[in-house]
Amino acid sequence: MRTLKFVHCADIHLDAPFREQGSEKYSETRREDIKKAFLNIIKEVRESNADLLLISGDLYEHQYIARRTMDWLHMVLSEAKVPVILLPGNHDPYLRNSWYRAWDWPSNVHILSNENPHLILDKPGVNLYGIGFSAFKEVKPDFSLVPEPMKDYFNMLMLHGTLDMDFTQHDYMPVASSELKALNYDYYALGHFHSIKQDYNIINPGSPEPLGFDEPGAHGAFFVTLSNDGEKTQVETRFFETATRAYHDKTLDITGCKTLDEVRIRILEITEGLDSQRDLVRVTLKGRTELNIDPKTLNQMFSHWLYFKIRDNTGAAFDLDSLEKDPSLKGAFVREIRKRLDNLEKELNADPDNEEIKMGIERLNLALFFGLEALKSGKIEWWGE
Repeated sequence: MRTLKFVHCADIHLDAPFREQGSEKYSETRREDIKKAFLNIIKEVRESNADLLLISGDLYEHQYIARRTMDWLHMVLSEAKVPVILLPGNHDPYLRNSWYRAWDWPSNVHILSNENPHLILDKPGVNLYGIGFSAFKEVKPDFSLVPEPMKDYFNMLMLHGTLDMDFTQHDYMPVASSELKALNYDYYALGHFHSIKQDYNIINPGSPEPLGFDEPGAHGAFFVTLSNDGEKTQVETRFFETATRAYHDKTLDITGCKTLDEVRIRILEITEGLDSQRDLVRVTLKGRTELNIDPKTLNQMFSHWLYFKIRDNTGAAFDLDSLEKDPSLKGAFVREIRKRLDNLEKELNADPDNEEIKMGIERLNLALFFGLEALKSGKIEWWGE
């Protein structure tokens, strides 16, 4: 029985710019978080006795990475103590002035470029082929260039691209799972998407550290074991988390809030359990209110967080007294709903514990709000989370 153990990761994005305005050292802290996530990957390589480390594109940011980070990377990759296979992505393409060409990489590092896409490692018995980026955009790859699988070797394809999306004109290497499977390779090490995508032996591990509010959920890499009994290769995978932080995008309806302190309390309620130094939070306020919302003032209440931003998407509360006098359809609608509410309020005064009447009042208030919203904007938008 032949076996191969390796770690597969992608989309590290060393020295990502992080343009959001957080605390004073937010961007610097987040770039250090990426390094910590990568160190967690190296730790897994060493502790699990992996034979290889595969990095399927976007190891660094071509336009932003600093020399000191490359020095750090040289040290870290050297400490991996196993062959490290790098594939250029769309953020770190194999350009004439790229670090892939100009840098003195450690002896255990191998780069699969458009010039040298094929690598055979006899000792672990691996046949590797890479399809990466030599420019910031790439069209659909030519799979006829991929060599046939080698007998008695583990055959692996590394590719950085857009998987199974109907983008025939997409400029980020669009491919289909069916095209990959037709190559009859044992494992397909993908990169580009920052979320996990897995179809048995076709895996996109996502980014080890989340990079924005559009990247919720778990982030890490895969530990993979290939085993061959002489006839068929079996694939076993284990996902492990590496992220230092997590993004949380919240929406809060503040309709009915009377004071900014009440708004603050409700914000605290929806962020309960989150860690001010781990979790990165964005709260969008919606609904209709008479309050003068000042996001800057509210944000100051959460200044001890590494990143906490409040956005005001509220609208002005409806002036029901004025609308009731309006001769238009809006006025007629308000008068009718208020009339029904008055009748229910009288019934509730006579029977204070009647849950059916209470439910009726609640539904009429909702009908009043949504009806006016529809009459004003031509659509109904749900303001809740």
